[in-house]
Amino acid sequence: MPILKVKEIELYYEEYGEGERYVIQAQQFINSHLNYVKDLAEKEGFHGYIIRIRGYAPSTLITEDLGESWYDVWAQDVCDFADAMGIDKFFYTGHSHGAGIGWHLCVNHPERLRGFFASAAGPHKKDGQATGGARMETINAAKSRETWEPYAKKQGAYCAKYFERVENDPVIGEEARAAREQMIQFWIDMPAVSALLNPRKPFPKCKTEEELIEVLKNIHVPTLMLGGSEDTISGPDLMVRTLRAVEDSKLIIYHGADHVDLPNRFREEYVKDIVTFCEERGLLE
Repeated sequence: MPILKVKEIELYYEEYGEGERYVIQAQQFINSHLNYVKDLAEKEGFHGYIIRIRGYAPSTLITEDLGESWYDVWAQDVCDFADAMGIDKFFYTGHSHGAGIGWHLCVNHPERLRGFFASAAGPHKKDGQATGGARMETINAAKSRETWEPYAKKQGAYCAKYFERVENDPVIGEEARAAREQMIQFWIDMPAVSALLNPRKPFPKCKTEEELIEVLKNIHVPTLMLGGSEDTISGPDLMVRTLRAVEDSKLIIYHGADHVDLPNRFREEYVKDIVTFCEERGLLE
């Protein structure tokens, strides 16, 4: 189990491929069997790292509330990880909260990024609620074991529903079964301290849409946003708003995909569209 000591914490990570075309993803969890970073490494010559962010085992668990600083801290952890690995510039990709980390990288550390591939990117709408509804469901369920156990089983099955649908596929069926089991087990085994973690929405200091848009206008990292037409958490309307604000950005919406299906169901399309985006902008030279 690869663990890297980074300053005062330890980060679990998985590595795919080799070479200097680095792409980093940071999430609370990504399955080890079917994911687009692995495909980018195995099929397109990227050197991929997927980091388990602080707060989620086997990375260091966090008992303190970092308030409005969670995404800034996670973004700094990505840069510290890259430094420890001897990586100067890298592509970053993330889904949902992982994309939130990417937006903070774009603002806080743009000099480190060759490009940003943002899946279900948002950022969340500034609607007066500091924390998104899906996150609050998890936090509320984690307040007792009686509510957590059925919630975790349900959430694990929901997050793994794409893998269940393709378990009989002659090419990826075995990997899909392993991915489904790993996803469900992650939710069942999640410690309460992780389930109760509340990072708020990205850019928590922005209280209105107007304030958020002004922050997004200052991002100049080449950005590809990948979204699902049926996503109720990071819907197409939010990403169109972001597209209008972020210079040198591109948006692709995949028909019929919701928030959890998106990066799994369209894994192969992600790889093709990411490579095309990089080629269009000369980012692979």
